[in-house]
Amino acid sequence: MQCAKPHRTTPAATPIHASRNALPLGALVTGMLLAPIGALAANETTLPQITVQDDRLDDTPEGYQGGTTRVGKTDQLAKDVPQAVTIVSQQLIEETNANTLKEALRHVSGLTFNAGEGGRIGDNMMLRGFYSFGDLYLDGIRDVAQYNRETFNLEQVDVLRGSAAMLFGRGQAGGVINQASKQPLAENRNEVALTGGTDTYRRGTADINYVLGQHVATRINIMKTDAGSTRDHVESEREGVAPSIAFGLGTDHRLTLAHYYLKTDNTPDYGVPYFELRPLDVPKDRFYGTTDDYERNRTNISTATYEFSITPDGRLRSVLRHADYTRDLWGVAPRLAAGATSASIANGTAIVNRNRQARGGEEKTWTSQTDFTTKFSTGRFEHEALIGLELLDEEAGRWSYNAIAGSVAPPTTVGNPDASPLLPASYGNRVKNGVVTYEGFTWAPYVQDMVQIMPGWKLFAGARWDDLDADYSTGAQVEYGEWSYRAGVSHQPTDFQHYYFAWSDSFNPTSDLYQFTPTTAVFPAERSRTLELGAKWELLEGDLSLRAAVYRTEKAWERNTDIETAANNPLLTRERHTSGFELEGAGRLSERWELFAGLALMSPRIDEARPGGNPNVEGVRPRNAPNYTYNLWTTYKLDHGWKIGGGVEAKGERLAYGIGGGSASITPNKVPSYQRWDAMVAYEQRRYEIRLNVLNAFDKRYYESVYENGGHVVPGTGRAVQLVTELKF
Repeated sequence: MQCAKPHRTTPAATPIHASRNALPLGALVTGMLLAPIGALAANETTLPQITVQDDRLDDTPEGYQGGTTRVGKTDQLAKDVPQAVTIVSQQLIEETNANTLKEALRHVSGLTFNAGEGGRIGDNMMLRGFYSFGDLYLDGIRDVAQYNRETFNLEQVDVLRGSAAMLFGRGQAGGVINQASKQPLAENRNEVALTGGTDTYRRGTADINYVLGQHVATRINIMKTDAGSTRDHVESEREGVAPSIAFGLGTDHRLTLAHYYLKTDNTPDYGVPYFELRPLDVPKDRFYGTTDDYERNRTNISTATYEFSITPDGRLRSVLRHADYTRDLWGVAPRLAAGATSASIANGTAIVNRNRQARGGEEKTWTSQTDFTTKFSTGRFEHEALIGLELLDEEAGRWSYNAIAGSVAPPTTVGNPDASPLLPASYGNRVKNGVVTYEGFTWAPYVQDMVQIMPGWKLFAGARWDDLDADYSTGAQVEYGEWSYRAGVSHQPTDFQHYYFAWSDSFNPTSDLYQFTPTTAVFPAERSRTLELGAKWELLEGDLSLRAAVYRTEKAWERNTDIETAANNPLLTRERHTSGFELEGAGRLSERWELFAGLALMSPRIDEARPGGNPNVEGVRPRNAPNYTYNLWTTYKLDHGWKIGGGVEAKGERLAYGIGGGSASITPNKVPSYQRWDAMVAYEQRRYEIRLNVLNAFDKRYYESVYENGGHVVPGTGRAVQLVTELKF
C-alpha cells in the first residue's frame, strides 16, 4: 500500500531526518498518549524510556517537485520564490538515468547546448537564448570551470531563470544553474547501484550514509563509469568520490566538512561539419576525430559549512570553499576542404580536414560566503531580511599545446574516415605554449528585504555591490565596481497561489570567462535586465505544482567568449533581447501517475550590431536560440511493484553563424528541429529496484550541441539501452 504524500505547503525547516534507531516521532506520539495519565498521576511511577523502531529506508523528498531550494538564498519551496524556478529532482535524475549534468538539464525547457571548441570545453549551455556557462554554481558558489559535470553526488539541480546578479554576483541574462550536493543525514541509509548497457556502458555507484553519534553523521558517494557511445570511437571514463561529515545535526550549531573529487577522461567529439548550411548528411555514428584524441579534467573541491540558528527566525550560514580544476584537451574539429560538391559528398570522396584543438588550463579559487537571514517587525510590517558578504579569490592559467611542425592529424574522407591514421610522434604532446595567467579578487556585500505590507502582499528589494580587481600576465589590469538590483511585488492570497511581478538585472565584466578586451577600446560591463510576470499554483492539495511566466530580457554590450575570435572581435552585439512565455508542471496527478513537463516559447532577436559590426545582423535570431522547446516525462505505477514511463525532449530549429564585421549578408547554418523519445520500465521493491531505460527509443538522428560560430555540430545519442540494478540496505 502506498502512503499518502505529505502536504507540500510548508517547507522543512532543516534537511534533517529522523533517526532510524530511535525515532523522536515515535517517542512524541507515545508521550502524547500518556500525557493525560501523567497529568492525573504526576507523582506516580515514572515510565522507562520507550524506543520505537522504524524500518524506513528512505525518507528523502520524493517526486518531481523536488525538495526545498536555496536558490533564493533561504530554504524555500520553489512555489514561494518570486522568480521562475525549475527543480530537476533526484527522482527525475534517477528514473531517466541522467548520469551527467548535461543529461539532467535535458528536462529543462528553454535550455540548449553549445558544442565546444578548443577554448570552451565541458558543460556549455544556453538558457532563454543567452549563454549560461558562467552561471554554473555548486551549493550556491561559483563553479564555472570548464569540465563535464556528474550527478552521482547531486540531490537536485535548481534552475533560477532571468538575471540574478543580486543573489549570485556577476552573471548572464538567462539565469543560474545551481547543483545541490547530497548532505549527511541523521539516519543510516545505504544504496549501491550497478548499470550495464549497450555500447559497453558500465557504471557503478554507492551512496553510504552512517550515523556516528547522536548528532554526527557521515556520507560518502562513489562513482565509476566506463562507457562507449553510439558514436564510433567516442568513449568516456569517469571516477569520483565525495565524502562528507556533519557535526551538530539537530542542534543550533551545525558544521559540515565535504570534499568532491571528479576525474574524467573522454574522447572529445566535434561531430560533423556543415555542407550547404546544413549538417553534413552522414550516418549519426560517423566520427572524424582520432583515437589518440583526449580530454582530461580533474576537479577537487573542499567545502566547510557552518550554520548557526541564533533564534527561531535568525540564521547565520557561512561557507568556505577551495576549488582546484585542471584540464587538458587535444582533439580535432572537422571541416570540409574546399572543393567539396554534392557528388563528392554522395560518393564519400570529399576531403575532411582535421583542425587541431589543443589547449590546457588550471583554475584555483577561494570563496568565502556568509549569509544572515532573519525576520522582524516594524509596526505592522513584517520583514524577511538577508544580509551577506562574499569574497572570491581567483587564479587561472590558460595555454595552447605546442604547435610543433607537422603535429596535426592527416585529413580523411567523408565516406571512409580513418580514426587511427599514422600520426606524428609529437601528436598529443603537452608542451605548453602561450601561457597566460590571471589573478582576480572580488568582494561583494549584499542586502535584501521582503516586507509584508498586508496579509498576502509583499514587496521585496535587494542590492549587491561587486568590486573586482584583476591582473593579467600580459600586463593588463581590469577594475570593476558594479551594482546589481532585484525588486518586485509578490501576492500569495492562499498557500496554493502565488502571483508576482519582478525586475532584476545582472552584469558581466570584461575579465570574466575568457572575456578580455585585447584592443585599446574600453567597453562598459555587459549588462542585462529582466522583467517577469509569473504565477504559481499548487493543485491537488499540493501534489501538483504549475507555473507560468511571461518575460522580457535585454542584454547590452554582449561579450564574445570565443577565444578564436575574441582578439579581433571582443563584442558580439550592442543590444539583443528575448521575449518569452513558459509553462511548467511537476508532481503527481494521482497516487500512481506522476509527470514533469515544460514548454518554452521564445522570440529572441538582435536589436543592434556592435560598434563597427555588421549591421545586417540586426533583426536576426541569435545563435542556438530556438523559437520553442518542450519536454515531458511521465510514469505510471502498475500493480505488484511495476512502473512504466517515458517522455520526449524537443527543440525547434537553431541557427549557427559568425558575428563579425563588414557588410556581408548573414547566411546562418540551420540545425533542424527534433524530438527525442525515451522509455522506462521498472520493478520496485522496498530493498531493491531493477530499471530498464531506453534512450532515443526511435533511434532518431538529431543534433544535440551546436557550435555557435558554425563549423560543426554534434549528433545526440542513438538508441541505447541501460539496465540499472539498485540495492538499498
